Amino acid sequence: MLYLKISSNAFPFAMKKYFFLFFTLFPLFSFGQKNIPVGQGVLKIDFAKLPTLQFYSDTTLAAPSKTISIIKNQSEEYIIQHQTEANAWFKPEQLFFEYDIFLIRVDTIIGSWFKIVVSSETGEMLWTKADTVKQFIKWQTFLLTSISSINKNDFNLDIKTLPSDKGTTIKKMESTDCFKVLEVKGDWIKIKTNTELECSESKKPVKSGWIRWRQHNRLTIGYALTS
Repeated sequence: MLYLKISSNAFPFAMKKYFFLFFTLFPLFSFGQKNIPVGQGVLKIDFAKLPTLQFYSDTTLAAPSKTISIIKNQSEEYIIQHQTEANAWFKPEQLFFEYDIFLIRVDTIIGSWFKIVVSSETGEMLWTKADTVKQFIKWQTFLLTSISSINKNDFNLDIKTLPSDKGTTIKKMESTDCFKVLEVKGDWIKIKTNTELECSESKKPVKSGWIRWRQHNRLTIGYALTS
């Protein structure tokens, strides 16, 4: 798991600027998926078990159309077997083996089957069956428990006083904003400026406000991960 704690006394200004850039750039994988349906959540893959993931074009088929195998190289690092071939079609939600991160977006759930996004660039979807290496996390839980910060995506979001379009607008979400999630209510999340990570450079910090995390079946925010 990846835990990040930053103290204002532990790092000089230049170092804090570096960490700000890190948290700004880290969620770029979600930025590239603004045109993909937000779906129902994500699958967290337990790659330490060195699984072979099987993907099917239809749930009625006996044989998978594509597979991904996780192995260890000679340096004991986790890699995808035949990485070059896999790169041509497999671009999941988030994949950082060195940070214990392997997430795949889930569009639909039918019985024990997940319809998942295998390419965040093309939006290609295939089916995979539930098993012990796949943990499903719905978006509402994921937003509250698995992220360290919320950042601006390409959506021009209003920060409201209430979880409603009728609420008073506090301000527009800025590219320099970095928020912590406090609560989830429907398509809205309650946020505040993230003072724990000191990742915000906005001159208008927010003590409490609401933004849409989902709109028109799209994820409207970027995020950085804690696990």
